[in-house]
Amino acid sequence: MTAAQFVALLPLIVLAIAAVAAMMLVPLARLEAAQAAAGVGLLAALALVLLRVGAPAAPLGALFTDDGMARFGIAYACLSSLGALVFLRTGVPAKEAPSLLVLVALGAATLAGAGHAATLFLGIEIVSLSLIALFAFRLSRQGLEAAYKFLVMSGLASSALLLGIALIYAETGALDFVGWTGHGALAAFGTALLLAGLAFKFSLAPFHMWTPDAFEASPASAAALAGVVSKAAVAIVILRLFLTAHLPEPVWSSGLAALGAASVLVGNLLALRQPQLPRMLGYSTIAHSGYIALILASGAPRAGEAVLFYLGIYAPAMLGALCVSAALGRAPTLPDLHGLIRRRPLEAIALSLSLLSLAGLPAAGGFIAKLYLLRVLVDGGLWTLLAIVVAGSSLGFYYYARFFTAPFFGQSSPEAEPLPRLDQGLLAVCVVLIVLFGVAPAVLIDVVRATLAP
Repeated sequence: MTAAQFVALLPLIVLAIAAVAAMMLVPLARLEAAQAAAGVGLLAALALVLLRVGAPAAPLGALFTDDGMARFGIAYACLSSLGALVFLRTGVPAKEAPSLLVLVALGAATLAGAGHAATLFLGIEIVSLSLIALFAFRLSRQGLEAAYKFLVMSGLASSALLLGIALIYAETGALDFVGWTGHGALAAFGTALLLAGLAFKFSLAPFHMWTPDAFEASPASAAALAGVVSKAAVAIVILRLFLTAHLPEPVWSSGLAALGAASVLVGNLLALRQPQLPRMLGYSTIAHSGYIALILASGAPRAGEAVLFYLGIYAPAMLGALCVSAALGRAPTLPDLHGLIRRRPLEAIALSLSLLSLAGLPAAGGFIAKLYLLRVLVDGGLWTLLAIVVAGSSLGFYYYARFFTAPFFGQSSPEAEPLPRLDQGLLAVCVVLIVLFGVAPAVLIDVVRATLAP
């Protein structure tokens, strides 16, 4: 291994060491020590990625790709995992949680640079197995049910993924993405199975059933890892397959479009009557997976730019909303939000801005992301999908409005414990990013374009 190759892989090595260090501290120290080790590892990996911005890609072979998208995905995973670490509250003194959080970041970073079936499967399994444990940490009936549901369905999805890869290999004789150029019956069936496996990890309908239960019953930080870190990694993998592989059509793009359209409708419709904030966010993340899938299915020239921009907008909004949800206790409902502006103004503002962004309304970053989505569909002439997006967004505005207006009306509940300083800092950062990307989107657009530059 050359020095350039070692430096390119160093962020993954640092994340692996941090996960092991945090786990070794479990029997020796308090929970805070494991959290500190996890935080230092994530910050170190992030710094290593940022120091290599603009550096030429290292030749790592077929297994891993050291390009702009890989670096963007690793940085995204580290930043989002740091945010989830801030409000990591498992409900019991589970000192293994920080180590599992870093393992999710490691799996997502592996997925972001995957250029081969082996790293694709390895990254997905690292993420999935870590999330199963995190979902169950509250040891409640609902949490265990969510973990078991994810475990069983994840096993089926992984089996479909492996069988799909095997059939594509039988047709093409290749395991690297570049070599997937077959167009026979085996490749078509394998592509359908591959898409089904990825759709589960991406929480696309009809493979979405685990998502609302996980958001409601698991710790909010575990929901953030599943809804932000894992989702972004799978989106980058699908984007890389679009750019490098030549999978059979119309199985690939049409299948992804059908899954995306179904997710937009199912996610928004089922979120309409949800009284609980985390469960509503669980259904809304299904809809957002659908929006991203439609961008990828469009095949438009700016699809890659639109996907990465959407992911950049999505993270602070979802992290901010879940942080507030964690601060208000388990599964806060609409009555719990009434009068929040009077007793917790920062949480009320952060929650309302986060939901405004997720709804795609002006002055928030999500508005620009929705414009990207609409432009991509118009450029591709996909009018049916455009109508589905408009209908889904209209439904989304209704249920988001119920929640982002609730803090400003009604009677205030008794004063609760003050929010920790780190949580306050995270919410402040989320608010700044949501507003910044809404009024000055060029900041993020420049980053995305530099990421995709050859």
